[in-house]
Amino acid sequence: MRTLILFRHGEVDEKHRANFYGQMDVELSEKGKRDSIEVVEILSDLDISAIFSSPLKRALFPATLLSQRKSVPLFIRDDLKEVNYGLWTGKARREVYSDPLFWERLRDDTITPPGGESIRDLRRRAGEFLRYVIGEEGDTGVVFTHGGFLKALMCEVLNLESRLFYTFEIYHLRAVILQFKGKDAIIKGMNVSANDVKNILNGSYW
Repeated sequence: MRTLILFRHGEVDEKHRANFYGQMDVELSEKGKRDSIEVVEILSDLDISAIFSSPLKRALFPATLLSQRKSVPLFIRDDLKEVNYGLWTGKARREVYSDPLFWERLRDDTITPPGGESIRDLRRRAGEFLRYVIGEEGDTGVVFTHGGFLKALMCEVLNLESRLFYTFEIYHLRAVILQFKGKDAIIKGMNVSANDVKNILNGSYW
């Protein structure tokens, strides 16, 4: 059975938090860096076979540290990036929320921000990553990615309509734990702290 432990990156620098940063390569805050290091320390006790990361620095920082600590291969994948907001990238959230197009894309997942990526496109990326990563069974992979990607991934896993995309809230440096038997997923936990990951895996019935 393949196990995936998927983390959203840590807190970003304060100057970016009120904006749609999407695929901007923004820095972690000092707290985000400290918390990332703490998560790496905790995960170092797990038996990990591979690490996968978005190329954006906020996800790549803990992924690189964990790879070095565990001497485990790190696979950097573009399909793990956050959603591409196009011309909305860098704009204030309140400004984007005032654009009717932002909300229309939840009713029609083919709608894209100007120059950006639709929710359907994001779901397609998430689905492609899942098909790639569950090809090998019997080991544990750790993934560092982004909140939007994880929401899209959960829609894919549960075969949900895209209008439910925003029903998921994934917190910084909290994990989604999935186990796969073939293509069938078992959701072991959401928003799991690094400290609780090991207990959840050890307490599994499967």
